[in-house]
Amino acid sequence: MAGFKIRMLTLHVGDARDDTRALVEDFYTVLAEARDLVVGETGIQVETVRITLPDPASGSEALARVKALEDLEGEDLIVSIGNISSAMDGLEEVVVETARAGLFTAILLQEPTWQEARKISSLLHRLADEEPSLGAHIGVNTLGTPLLTPYYPLSHSPRGKRLLTTALTYPNYLADAYMKKGLEGIEEAVRKAGYIALKSLDLASSLVKAEPAGVDLSVAPWMQDTSLGLVELVAGVRMPQPGFSIGLALVNQVLAKAAREIRTVGFNEVQLPVAEDLKMKARVSEGDTTALDLARLTGVCLAGLDLAVTPASIDGVAGLILEVAAYSRTKSRPLGVRLIPVDGVEPGDKVYLEKFGETPVIPLN
Repeated sequence: MAGFKIRMLTLHVGDARDDTRALVEDFYTVLAEARDLVVGETGIQVETVRITLPDPASGSEALARVKALEDLEGEDLIVSIGNISSAMDGLEEVVVETARAGLFTAILLQEPTWQEARKISSLLHRLADEEPSLGAHIGVNTLGTPLLTPYYPLSHSPRGKRLLTTALTYPNYLADAYMKKGLEGIEEAVRKAGYIALKSLDLASSLVKAEPAGVDLSVAPWMQDTSLGLVELVAGVRMPQPGFSIGLALVNQVLAKAAREIRTVGFNEVQLPVAEDLKMKARVSEGDTTALDLARLTGVCLAGLDLAVTPASIDGVAGLILEVAAYSRTKSRPLGVRLIPVDGVEPGDKVYLEKFGETPVIPLN
């Protein structure tokens, strides 16, 4: 057993066609074959395959894609309609229909103003009022600049290029390496997993006939495979105690060093999504961590405010979006926000999110 998995193979299509559904179905068939090839050649499990369409030019184009892709079949297929502007015509309808269809999109925050943030916050509230799980399909890119990454919802597909990207699920693998050899062990493990991911990408690209763009080395969790566990181990303290952030900084420094040596795309930093990490759920349930705490972690961590369920508050959620936008624009790097504001809940309550299970409600501040 390698101790890690290929998290996804993401195809960035580059050019849209009128027959969007046929396009996606054809590529899914090829991606499924590519996944099987990777598993056969490397012995590494590939968790999902994904297809990201180029950004739609208008609300009507976005809605046409959603309609074409309704009831799309493919057990492990995830699809993004592309990034949409916060100034897009018909934004509310596009967001709601995209989430209802089980598709993904990221809203590009054009201006970090209260007006824009409140508009997006209202949309997130409407989704959660209908069904909290819908909120998992919509992210906010607080820089407003698209990013080539395999990770959803912020994944972007540059027009005119057919690219293939990948990422890893490997927090516990890195934690084991740290316990044996410290930060040097993490660095060696990141390199080993990264080069295997690149080999997998090259194998898959030969079938998909796409350029192997690179691997996003981000440390992203999945339940027991916990990013928070790794960071707490390196920091030597539990979140949110003083000193926790140095653990984030040290792991990110290792990732940045490896990213200079390995063909990479995307974020290449630690991710701390609440609903995807059992230790994050536990810390939130303990009541010492707030959404504002997580937002401020984006100063050292790309995704400090992701898949977090909060009490409903138009201004509270809007303020958190602006808080992360401040770090994003200071760092000149895209930072994502994925919040699910639920009416009638209190911190410590549990909200069921499809796929992610029971998720504790985190206080806003």
